[in-house]
Amino acid sequence: MAPRKCNTLTLAMKVKVIEAYTKDKLSVKQCVEKFKCGKTQIYEAIKNKEKIMEEWLAGNGEVKRKAKATGNEDLNKLLWEWFVAARSKNVPISGLILQTQALALAKELGKTDFKASNGWLESFKRRHCIVWNEICGEAKDVDQETVSQWEEKLKMLKEPYATKDIYNGDETGLFFRLLPSKTLAVKREKCTGGKLSKERLTVFLCGNMDGRLEKPLVIGKAAKPRCFKNIDTTQLPVIWRANKKAWMTAELMSEWLKIFDRKMKREGHKVILFLDNATCHPHLKLSNVKLAWFPANTTSVTQPMDQGVIYTMKTHYRKLLLQSLVANISTTQNVHQLVKSITVLDAVNWISMAWKSISADTICKCFVKAGFSNSNRNDNEELPEIIQVTVEENNDIRSLFQQGGLVDSEIDRYIDIDKELATESTFTNAVELIDQQQDSDENMDDDQSAETTEIPSEPAIKSYQDALEIVHQLQEFALFNNCPELLEPITSTRHLIEKRITNAPRKQATLLALWGQENQ
Repeated sequence: MAPRKCNTLTLAMKVKVIEAYTKDKLSVKQCVEKFKCGKTQIYEAIKNKEKIMEEWLAGNGEVKRKAKATGNEDLNKLLWEWFVAARSKNVPISGLILQTQALALAKELGKTDFKASNGWLESFKRRHCIVWNEICGEAKDVDQETVSQWEEKLKMLKEPYATKDIYNGDETGLFFRLLPSKTLAVKREKCTGGKLSKERLTVFLCGNMDGRLEKPLVIGKAAKPRCFKNIDTTQLPVIWRANKKAWMTAELMSEWLKIFDRKMKREGHKVILFLDNATCHPHLKLSNVKLAWFPANTTSVTQPMDQGVIYTMKTHYRKLLLQSLVANISTTQNVHQLVKSITVLDAVNWISMAWKSISADTICKCFVKAGFSNSNRNDNEELPEIIQVTVEENNDIRSLFQQGGLVDSEIDRYIDIDKELATESTFTNAVELIDQQQDSDENMDDDQSAETTEIPSEPAIKSYQDALEIVHQLQEFALFNNCPELLEPITSTRHLIEKRITNAPRKQATLLALWGQENQ
């Protein structure tokens, strides 16, 4: 009798072995018969089940064993980052293109003895599970088979966590001075295709499945724009960072992740954070935050932030922007002056207010719509076309947009016009990876400083006493017009100014000394 042929178990098959042994209660002998493999492989899979499950959840399920180290790890890592970025934009990549980029990258790294041979190419393909016929032939649309596989993996990823410990974060570009009909943000420049705009910011938003929102990370082009004069950036309602192109980078993302991890550690939470596979999202090992990655080219249906959260934030932002413009239109002479009156500081405050305006119910429904529940995605309640807000607020927003010259059919396009704006490096060849990493952020203050309104060197209100007098007048105005929603922030401002006056250094040590001086 011919000897029985034994299969070599792949990572995905080992996961099925573990499920059959633990959930279906199959014996080792039954597993051998079912998977047609040797007894030793079954025992090893059961023994190393935790390590296997972790490797499978972090990868693509095809790797059989850990890849051996080579002498070109740095080159392979940079080339893989370039490959992922190119494929995320649906750029077809052939073996010859990959070899050409590898040679250019090796030259920049000083590897004169490197040869991008066919043997190296085959090794690179095996290490990263690249199959040319599948990759080059894939459609731009989301692969439903990949989504189905992700849903199975998602159940296992989120199973150990409560809803309050399941987070998602994503960045988006924002034309912060964008007007409906007149704009300086996109003049002579396209909004899509990775083109830059001098009037843009990058905003990273993160929240959990229960609707808890983290402070937004906002990236501009200047570390200290002119409108931030005399302002402590650590006291802003957002986390402010900057680089020359207002892009998210691996360094900025690493910094944010470490801050987030420390916060979760202080609160005693072990959480899972879902991110897309952008090259600016580093794969870090953190103590209290486990990172999980969406499959490539599926985030339009699998990422909660893309199901309406970002859209909602932008809707509220545009509302606040238009409110300001409508209120100040009588004080300006032309559209140019009106748009230039919007500073980065205004944008930062509006982003924070817009982010806080999103309800926990909206966040939760977006997670559900992205498949973060036990129910089938198609059975979930559809979100409204605009946003999850009250009817009155929705009408208020539409009315403002109509004052900006928009009809109903144009409102969605105006809100989401910067949806495809690049938020990370859009390098076209591997060598640009090195240029990006070596790019210094020195002297970047001059870049966005020129784009912001300059603060007068001598303001009209010259002291806290003058400011207090103005606040008293505002308080009287709010009371006379029976406007409690205006009165509350005015009263808060009054208390802050009074506190500043009280804590200011004085020549008189005590009130008694002051009164004694006045009685003389």
